[in-house]
Formats: sequence, C-alpha cells, structure tokens
Amino acid sequence: MLREAHAKGALVICLSEGGLFEYGSDSEIEANLKVLRTSAEVLAVVGSVTRADEPAQRLHKTSAAAIHLRGLDAFRTLAQKAGWNVTRVIERPFSDQFVLT
Repeated sequence: MLREAHAKGALVICLSEGGLFEYGSDSEIEANLKVLRTSAEVLAVVGSVTRADEPAQRLHKTSAAAIHLRGLDAFRTLAQKAGWNVTRVIERPFSDQFVLT
C-alpha cells in the first residue's frame, strides 16, 4: 500500500486502534513503526495503547484478552526508538488515544 501511495503522490495517516499497539510485542511495534517512518508519505500514526495502571491491571486479570498493559510511557519509548514522537494524547479510562508525528 505504501508503494501505491507513493506512486500516486498520496499522503497517508495510519490508524491502529485496538490492534497492534495493544496486542503486538515491543519488537513488532518497533518494526512496524520503523517501516512507516521510512515512508515519506506517512504523515502521522493514530492509535491507542492500553494503560498499565491499577484499574487496567484489575480488569486484565478477569479478561481472556491477550493485550499488553504497556502504558503510555513505555509506548512513548518504543515510538521514539522508531523515529516517532507522541504529539497528542486523549486519556480514556483504560487506554490512551494518541497521535504520532
């Protein structure tokens, strides 16, 4: 898709909500963000990351979901390793919605 966007001169904003950033490993997240960072067409990434605070941990113990309780600080470090900065955050009870640029 990125090659097609490049060929068409398109600008791209990627979205991953309730997906990669909650379920992926640190290495998977970093690898995917690095690929997006190397594409000049990708202007931003929008997504969510599950909080690592006490209420989220309590909910996680009663859930079968295989999410990673990473939290925004740990996610911010991963994003920076891949060349992205968290530029906007909207806090929600169990996750934070963010914009990377």
